[in-house]
Amino acid sequence: MADNKSSNISDIEGTGPNIDPIADAKRVFAVLQKGGLAIIPVDVGYAVCAMHNEALERAFTTKQRKPHKRHAMMGSWATHQAIHVLPPREARMAKLIVKDLDLPLGLVAPFKEDHPVIQKLGVETLERSSVEGTLAMLVNVGPLVDELTRLALEANVPIMGSSANLTGKGTKPLVADIEPEILAAADIVIDYGRIKYSNPRTSSTMYDFKNMRLIRYGACYDVIKDALNRFYGIDLPDDPGKDVLFSGHAVAQQNQY
Repeated sequence: MADNKSSNISDIEGTGPNIDPIADAKRVFAVLQKGGLAIIPVDVGYAVCAMHNEALERAFTTKQRKPHKRHAMMGSWATHQAIHVLPPREARMAKLIVKDLDLPLGLVAPFKEDHPVIQKLGVETLERSSVEGTLAMLVNVGPLVDELTRLALEANVPIMGSSANLTGKGTKPLVADIEPEILAAADIVIDYGRIKYSNPRTSSTMYDFKNMRLIRYGACYDVIKDALNRFYGIDLPDDPGKDVLFSGHAVAQQNQY
């Protein structure tokens, strides 16, 4: 367990006049390596993440998250390329969204089960992190996560997580909005102020490239929808809006991300 617990706003790191993603990522990585739990800013909302199964379970218990909900991997384009497996057409679609258009994405795809990072998950955590042979990975969500996941990939260790909020209460755009019990569970909290994408939705748009289906309406959805239609002829539905579908989940299934 980490020894630099930050349980309230006054203890939060990264709140000074200078934001330093490289230094902050190193501090977070050190906490995670010791079995700690971190709250970090990503471009689509504040996230809680961990490296070890015990910390993940602590996060999910605090969030009151249901057993059917899956962990997602914190990643980057490099992590995606190293771990995910996609046919050429689907790989080009992912590149269009993430690299060419520079958009955040919850990227769901088949994965290399023999990759060292996947092996480090262990059987139980892998079972709770995959659906129908796919793994969800959050990519292109800011320089802190890019550096954090670079360190993780270099060390062949996974960083898993989810949004930093009580289940059903919505992803938070500000640390001040995060419920006190979630903040209290974290060993380090990095506060960069309001996240980049909070309107009309926080959370990432999530797309399943194995089954070619939308999993969740999220940030930048209209741009992603237009790009997939314009370049690949894929016709996705309009976002019904938060008043109609607060969670944003377009697919209901027994086990879901």
